[in-house]
Amino acid sequence: MPNAYGLLSAAGVVAGVLWLKRHRDGLDLSENEFWAAMWALAAGGVLGAKLLFVVLGWEHYARGELRLLADFPTGFVFFGGLVGAALAGLAFARVRGKSFWRGADYFAVAAPLGHAIGRIGCFANGCCHGVPGHPVQLYESAGLALIAWACARSVRAVEDGAAPRGSAFRRYLLLYGGLRIVLDPLRGDGRPERFLGFVSHQQGIALALVAIALAWPLVASWRAGRVGRTFAASV
Repeated sequence: MPNAYGLLSAAGVVAGVLWLKRHRDGLDLSENEFWAAMWALAAGGVLGAKLLFVVLGWEHYARGELRLLADFPTGFVFFGGLVGAALAGLAFARVRGKSFWRGADYFAVAAPLGHAIGRIGCFANGCCHGVPGHPVQLYESAGLALIAWACARSVRAVEDGAAPRGSAFRRYLLLYGGLRIVLDPLRGDGRPERFLGFVSHQQGIALALVAIALAWPLVASWRAGRVGRTFAASV
């Protein structure tokens, strides 16, 4: 029988897909291309989430406590899913001749929207729990809902030409990375591993996302300046 976690996780996926479906014209995808993209993102997300779980928890497999195929439904890491879905989206865009950044901006709303609903499922299931007195799953759910709202505003700015493509996706990386940095110390579900001795692996990944988001405008400015200098030299 399905439990609250499964139902709410499925509801989160459906909510995200429906939001993207509503904006299919903005994504510049035909009906068939849209569903092909959804399957590609789903496959990339699942494989990426499982791969990072295996990497971070390899000792459990080495000791025989978990088996890769037999225990496949056990253990996924969201950050791995995010990277996997992004890579799948990039591959799809390249193959179909589409703009990756165009799709990434809309994904920046759908991902936190679905994730917010899924975290309520975590709370109902008791997984990913916080230290006593802190329903960290609900904290994260509320934060994700606000991130989805903020990124939706960025999408509108991109559509109006007031912001460059990729702006909403950059905002998502910055805000979600910051949210996880703040909330991860409140997690009570066991995070013994530490990177460089003081942050969890997941906090380290979140810090990397924030760094990428902050460096993004500098890199874009540098590339634009280099293109401008090359053009000036050619004329």
